Amino acid sequence: MQRTDSIAVLVKQYLNAKDVDRLYDLTASSFRSAITKDNFRNVTEKNLFPLGELKELTYERSTQNALIYKAEFASVPLTVGIGLEADDKVGAFFFQSYVAPAKPKDITKIASNNPLKTELDKEVDSIAMTYISTAGTVGMSIGVLKDGKEYFYDYGEASKTLHEIPDANTIFELGSITKTFTATIVACAIGEKKIKLDDPVNKYLPDSIPPLQFNNRMVTFKDLLNHTAAFPRMPSDYQDEKMDENGITIYPVDKFFSFLKNLKLTREPGLKHEYSNAGFSLASTIMQRMYNMSYEELVNKFIAQPLGMRDTRVWIRPQDSAHYAKGYREDGSLHFYRNLPPFYQGAGGLRSTASDMLKYAAAQWGTSDKKLNKAIRLTHDTTFRDNKFSLGMAWIYVKNGDRQMMFHNGATGGFRSYLGVDPEKKVAVIILVNAAVGVDQQGSTMMRYLTKD
Repeated sequence: MQRTDSIAVLVKQYLNAKDVDRLYDLTASSFRSAITKDNFRNVTEKNLFPLGELKELTYERSTQNALIYKAEFASVPLTVGIGLEADDKVGAFFFQSYVAPAKPKDITKIASNNPLKTELDKEVDSIAMTYISTAGTVGMSIGVLKDGKEYFYDYGEASKTLHEIPDANTIFELGSITKTFTATIVACAIGEKKIKLDDPVNKYLPDSIPPLQFNNRMVTFKDLLNHTAAFPRMPSDYQDEKMDENGITIYPVDKFFSFLKNLKLTREPGLKHEYSNAGFSLASTIMQRMYNMSYEELVNKFIAQPLGMRDTRVWIRPQDSAHYAKGYREDGSLHFYRNLPPFYQGAGGLRSTASDMLKYAAAQWGTSDKKLNKAIRLTHDTTFRDNKFSLGMAWIYVKNGDRQMMFHNGATGGFRSYLGVDPEKKVAVIILVNAAVGVDQQGSTMMRYLTKD
């Protein structure tokens, strides 16, 4: 937080000096790939400078990707988000209409089905309450897998309207946990000898797309799956608020290919981790074209059906509506659920339940399906290391005592998620929530408790 506060001081200084160049110099290459300096200048001069002097930037809360400040301009307050990357450059930088923090909850009124009988029950409750008692949270579904047994705990509300507590079969949006499914599908394709991990991705793209390379180093599947492809976080022209009559964001695959056609890499692939939804979108798009199947069909064929995951899908069916949690924004308003376009589904489009996700977690240390088992093990192989963490195929490895555990989290408009797995100890935790407040801290705390000797 101290590093971000230092950047916030500079943001205030440069905004008041109307120094667009120095403000833009604070940003990371991922930000610049998405927004050119000319576009940044245009937005800043038209939307921020007319607000007058920025009198104060006051920290209010943190989200998964940024610290949130109240920006008190002379004419109006705004909400400002600033997120730093590993090199202390600004990767996330946004201004929104100001939303005051929600009031703290009365914890005596939070519903739960936790029986509070065992030591595990009580420990889970203690950790869960650090989340669900926080302002801005709504509902929480937790699954724990330990010693071959499943445990489910639920808190709050699946819907503010119906006031029903979620359960193990309530459907939530997974967000970027979806990426581990995409990596598994790619690993299945490798197992079927359709591709190789080190294949240049251009080999599987239309000839109209120039080589995706820098210094003659081509982008490979490995680069896409460990976020080292030097891709921007998202295509620069992607706008998720433009939806068709079915609630699907309008961004056809042809437009994605047009983005790739004009993409100029700024550094060599394979050298630096830089989180990219665009990279996983490309990997899943290639899989869909290769198998001539939708993303949901691929997930069902390679993962969901073999593991008996009956409620893991992209699309919400009419019969799902009673079991689908409603997502809520930071200001507490309902987030109308969206369906991602086909090219983007493999980066964050899946929905699932705590029950299904424990089946998926258990498969990380073994499943009777030999082809799937081999593919899952391949996704665990380390493909990138730096001084802070290492990566498999999508999976993130972090230190847990004298061992490593793997995890992934997720975030969509009104949902957050966390999946932690320790294959050696055969322990897993899934946490699904329907609010824009992250659960990484609770998930990692729960994993440390479950794996302690």
